[in-house]
Amino acid sequence: MESFTVDIIVPVWNRPVETRACLVGLLNTCPTARLILIDNGCDRESERLLEEFAELLGERALFLKNSINQGFVRAINRGLARAEAPYAIVVRNTTTVTDGWLEPMLELADSRAEVGLIVPQLLEPAGAPPAKLRRRPLASATEIGHGSFAAMLIRKELFACQGGFDEGLDGALWCLKDYSRRSLRHGYLTCTVAGSSVICVEEAPLGSLARRQELERHSAAVYEERWGGEESFCLCLARDADPEEVRREFTVILRGARMGHRFVVLAQGKLYRLLHEHGYGKLHRTVALEKIPRFFAAAETRKLLSRLFPADAQPSVVADMSGGSFPGIDNGRPFAWLEERLAQQETHHYLPVAGKSDDSLPGFQ
Repeated sequence: MESFTVDIIVPVWNRPVETRACLVGLLNTCPTARLILIDNGCDRESERLLEEFAELLGERALFLKNSINQGFVRAINRGLARAEAPYAIVVRNTTTVTDGWLEPMLELADSRAEVGLIVPQLLEPAGAPPAKLRRRPLASATEIGHGSFAAMLIRKELFACQGGFDEGLDGALWCLKDYSRRSLRHGYLTCTVAGSSVICVEEAPLGSLARRQELERHSAAVYEERWGGEESFCLCLARDADPEEVRREFTVILRGARMGHRFVVLAQGKLYRLLHEHGYGKLHRTVALEKIPRFFAAAETRKLLSRLFPADAQPSVVADMSGGSFPGIDNGRPFAWLEERLAQQETHHYLPVAGKSDDSLPGFQ
């Protein structure tokens, strides 16, 4: 029996036109992958479509049937349990892949054992280029807060150690966040990589609005109980802060971002340029590096904070004053407060960590 490097899991519940487009795209761009097609209680038209593709593909397809719609997440878990390749990729049947979408994800997974989940760039139909996207170097890989059911690579060994997605959560944002936090606890990171793109259509929600809202509230509460609340922080770096101390502080920030927190880092002049040049503004999607200008710095700081954060969601301001004062900030908390706060959450919710994730950051002077 032929072995495959990739198993692509496609749960299907009706929508035959979109499903055909999705499967044709996968056949054209992934000639050596096996497709795990899941009939999740489809109507007869969609069922026939899947049967035709399964017959055409032969050993390159595994066709699974559910007599009724058991739910999208449960269907994914069933597919993951049957995957045998080193990498499994979930693709929603309303997603259309582009030329060259798969290779950057596989290259990243092969080169970095600590990356357990990889998401391609998600494009809306209007923003999708007709031609093949230009490939970019692996250095453009960026950590993100959670995966996406539109398309996502899952390392088989990660699934083996932590199992599938929680079927009791919302099947959307909180379910995805929970899986990435569980992955982090096992030492695996969640990333996106440039050069890999798919076109995705937002799914119409099923069920009553009241039921969806109740499930979302329940999922948010379960998530917070398991992993702690998500917070926003603003770190203000003084102009003459010690570079080695700033580097150490960013390792703490990166750990916090992996736990779901949002960070905005304000820096001035040469320090901002050094951080930008060494890629500190692209470490994680939820860590933003912002430049404070030399003139009218205090006013610009206040303006920036009001633009980035709504009035009802103000961040905790942390000021590293080791290199002098920061314009516009009079009462920021010390960095030691932030470090202790994150350490307590890490100890309570994440330890022991398997130790695969790499916190090393480039130095600068």
